[in-house]
Amino acid sequence: MRSVKKKKNNVARVFVVSLLKSVIFIILLLVIGFASYKISYTILSDKQVNIGTSKGDIADIIEDAQTDEISKNLIYVCNGDRISALLLEICNTTTNNMDYITIPVRTEFIIPTTMYQKLCTVNEEIPQIVRISKLKSYFQSDDDAFGYGELIIERMLGVKISYYTVLDQETFRSHYTRKRISVRFKQDTDDVTATPDESGTIPSNQTINVRESIAIASDTYIKQLKSIAGDQEKIAEYIKEQYDRVDSNLTVYNKIGYIECYEKLNVDYFHYWGIPGTFTEKIFSVDTKASKSFLNRLINNKNSYTRPHRRTSEVTTSSSKNKGRSSKGLNIIVLNGSKISGLASKTRDMLNEAGFSVTQIGDYTDEVLTQTRIIVKQKGIGNDLARRFNNPSVVVGDVEEGFDIEIILGTIDAN
Repeated sequence: MRSVKKKKNNVARVFVVSLLKSVIFIILLLVIGFASYKISYTILSDKQVNIGTSKGDIADIIEDAQTDEISKNLIYVCNGDRISALLLEICNTTTNNMDYITIPVRTEFIIPTTMYQKLCTVNEEIPQIVRISKLKSYFQSDDDAFGYGELIIERMLGVKISYYTVLDQETFRSHYTRKRISVRFKQDTDDVTATPDESGTIPSNQTINVRESIAIASDTYIKQLKSIAGDQEKIAEYIKEQYDRVDSNLTVYNKIGYIECYEKLNVDYFHYWGIPGTFTEKIFSVDTKASKSFLNRLINNKNSYTRPHRRTSEVTTSSSKNKGRSSKGLNIIVLNGSKISGLASKTRDMLNEAGFSVTQIGDYTDEVLTQTRIIVKQKGIGNDLARRFNNPSVVVGDVEEGFDIEIILGTIDAN
């Protein structure tokens, strides 16, 4: 009897020892794996260590780096404790398309109840109605603010975000400038198209038309990107330099996996959009359903962009100014591309007195024009406007939403 009991104890002891050995072995594997990860991450992310940018090194990195076919990068821009700008960058490594969508920082969003209850465990003081510009004030650390902010914005836009990047105000200003556009969409429907769609047409069933200020690449940034175009070594060095200056939850190593896509990107074909939503006084509300449909349309687009977002299909000169039908009765917007104060309002008054219908004026921020440009939706209109300017070009192309003719004033018409 005692022998049987002793035998049972020995079996139990062997079982316990074997179990402990297994547990210790698993812990060792985890520790070794984690240590390897930290060492690799430190080597690749440390600002004091340069990632090799020789052709051989780059080839190895590109082969090893795992990247999404379509990445959605949420770009925060910070000015102190405030989020001063917010962009969603969609990089498609199959089509080599690059889309930038601006989300107003005056956006307010009601966090869904279940998500809100979970966030309260992080900070019980967080409000259920959050404003994008104040995200950093809702959390104790920046990492929490950007990480949980990414989850909130995912829910607000209705799409999964791959990673986030944080820029400072100075970098943002050197890379981007502002432009006013109209975003047109229809609420409570899946048939949503931002302005204009890729075919250059504006669907007639869109009912909501909202003016927004969006970020577009600055001339300086465009020149910088063009200077490294097609050169893998320069692109790798550029990406490493940029990611040394910003915060991101994507490692430099993985970002370099996009080198092949960046090498093929044409900065002139970058597309810039606003987000479907509405303003109530100064507060913006994203239309989640419309945004989800719109963003998925960009994400699932299988066609490569082959033209700039603002395209020109045909150009005529003022020699044909007396041909075509009248522009009177058509909706006209006048933009000041001369940087000369008051020129747009002066031109509006002149054209309205002549019987035309200028219903809106604004600034054109892409470049300073010398020659006035008249952009029309259809061939045959706008020629009767040409004689009122100094040798303008008449262009058939995309115009601002809700208008038939867009006049961009050049410095030559300031006198």
